[in-house]
Amino acid sequence: MRITGGAARGRALRAPRGSRVRPTADKVRAAIFNILASRGVIAGGRWLDLFAGTGALGLEALSRGATRVTFVDDSRESCRFVRDNLERGGFSDYAEVHKLPLPDGLRRFALRGERFDGAFVDPPYRSGLSQRTLRALGEGGLLASGAWVVVEHAADEPLAERYGALRLDNSRRYGSTGLSLYAMEEE
Repeated sequence: MRITGGAARGRALRAPRGSRVRPTADKVRAAIFNILASRGVIAGGRWLDLFAGTGALGLEALSRGATRVTFVDDSRESCRFVRDNLERGGFSDYAEVHKLPLPDGLRRFALRGERFDGAFVDPPYRSGLSQRTLRALGEGGLLASGAWVVVEHAADEPLAERYGALRLDNSRRYGSTGLSLYAMEEE
């Protein structure tokens, strides 16, 4: 698994062995960032990487010019891998890593008044966490006007057209992986 574009293109990422973490495939990650780049929303933005796993999505965003990424996972092991990948990539100064349950842990950022330009949501498939997290993001005041949310999910897992102020903009299928992009309505 490697970073597919930007300043750190080709840099290898470490991942835990076993099936507990399902890293986003390079092909799907490249597709995500091609879509976001066509909308001009990565560079200069502050992003959330939720259910971060190895941190591949957030690291890709940093490599492509995001100014800051906040990584969140409920696993101590995943947080350790994210920190290691950040250090190996030279991105530690541009990131925070938090071990928090999701989506409930998002309240911590809302209470601090933080706002993000986008979020990557990649929970375990068919767990109901995609829907719950989208609802929390769409109603929680965490996302800036015009923010984007990218959700990786099982292709047969149904997601709604709207979650609060988030509306479905685009959805694609890559084999058994579904990719849905939501846009935060402009204020």
